[in-house]
Amino acid sequence: MKESPLPIPIEEEDCTAGTTPSHSCSVFLRLASWCVSAVWRTCVDWRAKRPFLTRATAHLSIIALTIGAVILGGVGISAPRTAMGETFGSDAGSSINAAPPVEPETPSFPLTLSADRSQPLDGDTVARLPVPHTTVPDRLRAEVITYVVQTGDNVFDIAYQFGLNPQTIVWSNREGLMDAPWLIQQGLELFILPVDGVYHTVRSGETVAGIASEYDVEVDALYNEWNDLEESEQLREGQQLVVPSGQGEEVAWEPPPEYPSPGPSGYSYGVCSGTTFTGPGANGWFILPTGSPRVSGWYFHDPRNPGHIGLDYGCNLGDPIYAADNGVISIAGWNGGYGIMVELNHGNGFVTRYSHFDSLAVGCGQAIYQGNLLGYCGTTGYSTGPHLHFEIRSNGVPQDPQSYLP
Repeated sequence: MKESPLPIPIEEEDCTAGTTPSHSCSVFLRLASWCVSAVWRTCVDWRAKRPFLTRATAHLSIIALTIGAVILGGVGISAPRTAMGETFGSDAGSSINAAPPVEPETPSFPLTLSADRSQPLDGDTVARLPVPHTTVPDRLRAEVITYVVQTGDNVFDIAYQFGLNPQTIVWSNREGLMDAPWLIQQGLELFILPVDGVYHTVRSGETVAGIASEYDVEVDALYNEWNDLEESEQLREGQQLVVPSGQGEEVAWEPPPEYPSPGPSGYSYGVCSGTTFTGPGANGWFILPTGSPRVSGWYFHDPRNPGHIGLDYGCNLGDPIYAADNGVISIAGWNGGYGIMVELNHGNGFVTRYSHFDSLAVGCGQAIYQGNLLGYCGTTGYSTGPHLHFEIRSNGVPQDPQSYLP
């Protein structure tokens, strides 16, 4: 390609109108003319260089805008008084004025914002009213949880801890508390519902309509987010259902009268508090309380009744019930769903409980030896027929009796 030299101006014009050309302007113009001529002579392929120039121009534009924003960020703009409900005076200046920077009141924040709407605003100030916090609505728990009773706990403290009514704790743990909340012990595991109501264990042949009627709620209340239940699905024995707002039987919060006198007392009542217990030490092993291994009801944590914490031995009305090991009577009498009950403290961290007696042959504080007669089989309390509800607890924690008995 034939080079075509650019014309170089012979005479230079003044850099500034009305002034004499300076030496620096002359040099700059000569340098610029030389650069343009050199580029032209090299025949640069501008099409090949266009992407590079485009990117360079974009980056330089961003940098220029950023620098401009930083510089202009410190300039305040007065709000028009008309925006504040006022009018301009006759001596008003320009509509936009540069305001001097405002010193922050605290080193952490550049502006001091007030949420008090009662304070009057200055005519040249625009203030943003901040939202002090975000309110997060309380959400119900997605499932039933379990809680292990701690030393010193009672039903009222546990209910308050989880935001429930005390009745809900009792109605949700009928097998553990047996409607006798004064017998709660450290180590007992309780079901804690997400809402007030009843935790119902389905029995054989029950229907959704029947359960709803039992607890005085609408049928639709059982089809909720906590129950694994579909409208067309049949209930399963042992299935546990949350019944929101369900009402169980009235809870007796006070224990029955105390009869701490030792010795046979027949049909006595109450927890044997206030009695000094002395008696024989435990053998450390247990015998069958009915003399037979026959089980007629639920097992420990039976799948048909997961909350059951004892073993239901079969017996006929009036059959004798025997002490499983040496100990001292610590409870003798009526205790809620247990009916007529005996608790025998063996002095080695173990206690045994015998429930649903028809009548007793022992009383509070009495020393008992393994195999002694305690009373007679019955069906008092939370019972549907003659049987013995038998529990073994180690330091308050229910144990599976079949792990200890022959």
